[in-house]
Amino acid sequence: MLTSLRDLVFTPACIGCGELGLHLCPMCLTSCVPQESNDVPGVAKVIAASAYGGWLRDALVDYKNGSRRQVYGLAQVLQRAMHMHVDLDSVTVVPMPSSSAKIAARGFDTINLLARECMKLQSPAYGEVTPVLYSSREVADQVGLSAKQREQNVARSMAARRAVTGTVLVVDDVVTTGSTMSEAARTLRLAGARNVFGISLCGSAKWA
Repeated sequence: MLTSLRDLVFTPACIGCGELGLHLCPMCLTSCVPQESNDVPGVAKVIAASAYGGWLRDALVDYKNGSRRQVYGLAQVLQRAMHMHVDLDSVTVVPMPSSSAKIAARGFDTINLLARECMKLQSPAYGEVTPVLYSSREVADQVGLSAKQREQNVARSMAARRAVTGTVLVVDDVVTTGSTMSEAARTLRLAGARNVFGISLCGSAKWA
């Protein structure tokens, strides 16, 4: 899908197979198989658009390393899962917060941008992206931590900028044990949310 005049100047390539002319080709898009879980504490349902692996993992790693143009293909993966598995009527879409250090290092907020590009693909447009959550303290790198260590690591690590109401959909890039998503849900409920759902690009083998 061409997204703007920019694509007429800089020819896009599929983030999966490299086919020219598309940010994501139909074959690569349909290779993504969404996963669901109802076992994340405090979250009504969590959907991962695909397993964490292959070209999607590579594209996500490039994106998190600063390759901003990957967002257009990644947004299509997320939007497809959102369309298939989430009723977004009157929902507030909340990006998972990124630390100021990560935003500064990358030059942009990856999850906020992903959520916004995803919602641009909705037709008709519905849902509002609202960065309610913010990181209230630094957390250690989660790689290599057990589920219990991850839970302790993210505990009380978020806060809400303002009150929220109704149903909230939290957007993230990867869900592993669900500890971060659970902490986001806890924070949002304290801010007034009635129901919290979660969606991510990828779900790791530990979560599936």
